[in-house]
Amino acid sequence: MILDISKYQPAVDYRAAAAAVEGAILRCGYTGWGDANECRPDECFEQHYAGFKAAGVPVGAYYYSAADTIAKAREEAEFCKRVLAGKQLELPVYYDLEEPRRMGALSRAQLTAQAEAWAEVMEAAGYFVGIYANTSWFRTKLDHTRLAKKYTLWLADYRAQPDTQLQRDLHQYTSAGQVPGIDGPVDLSRIERADLLTVVKASGLNGWTKQPDEPSAPDPQPQPGRTYTVQPGDSWYRIAARQLGSESRVQELLAANGATAATVIHPGQIIRLPGEGAAARTYTVQPGDSWWRIAAQQLGSGSRMGELAAANGMAVTDTIHPGQVLALPG
Repeated sequence: MILDISKYQPAVDYRAAAAAVEGAILRCGYTGWGDANECRPDECFEQHYAGFKAAGVPVGAYYYSAADTIAKAREEAEFCKRVLAGKQLELPVYYDLEEPRRMGALSRAQLTAQAEAWAEVMEAAGYFVGIYANTSWFRTKLDHTRLAKKYTLWLADYRAQPDTQLQRDLHQYTSAGQVPGIDGPVDLSRIERADLLTVVKASGLNGWTKQPDEPSAPDPQPQPGRTYTVQPGDSWYRIAARQLGSESRVQELLAANGATAATVIHPGQIIRLPGEGAAARTYTVQPGDSWWRIAAQQLGSGSRMGELAAANGMAVTDTIHPGQVLALPG
């Protein structure tokens, strides 16, 4: 159970709450929807961050947007970076999109572009980012399919029979929850991604430094060719350990599937396993990179960018992001 909290819960017994929750996502800031339209820090963010961290609770953050232009979305991202500077978060940083007064008239394409603009700035700064919205907004105001391919998603749906088709890693199921140590109702969410509490730190994002992987014994059962069917509880790191012999080979696994550590996998999904010969050549996308630039630097000529994209099951018109691992063709 994940709690999300803001200035509206100013008095918290953090140790009492810690016994009841798996993590807490804290509002780090918000943009006022009125004439000022200013980016502001949540008045209780620093207090909540210190309190939950001291109590040993994994924390994440979210920013409440009132952007109605791409420029404003980028401004919110820069502000968010300043608020989070120097902090270590175990859970993702989410962009909260639900402000009807400034966003209600925006087109689906415009609002999706704003979400991507915010996420691109945050990803370039080393954050594991996601998008928060309710079912209606994911269905009608945002390109859910496009966003789900790039980011972790947090869905708010309080109905007794919530939408089961929308992909999400977190499901906010109530705004009337009760948690020890907090007076009044709170928002609560269920984790629907097995590695959500570990993937951020393991990937060295959100203020963390990636630690060397410890060798893991491979699964003794015979492996089925060069594909693997994802099982409940699997993560990229778990699959690398069990199918390839070590978590250290996760980059090869990601490259073989044109994925990043943030890419969501689901039970029943079939993924490619890299060959057992020489380790595949890979490249981790850096801020400012493009298909042409990577091809020029890694393959000797920018004209090979089409070959590079094809090696990753993509086209040169597809967007790449910092932290994404690409397979390099021979």
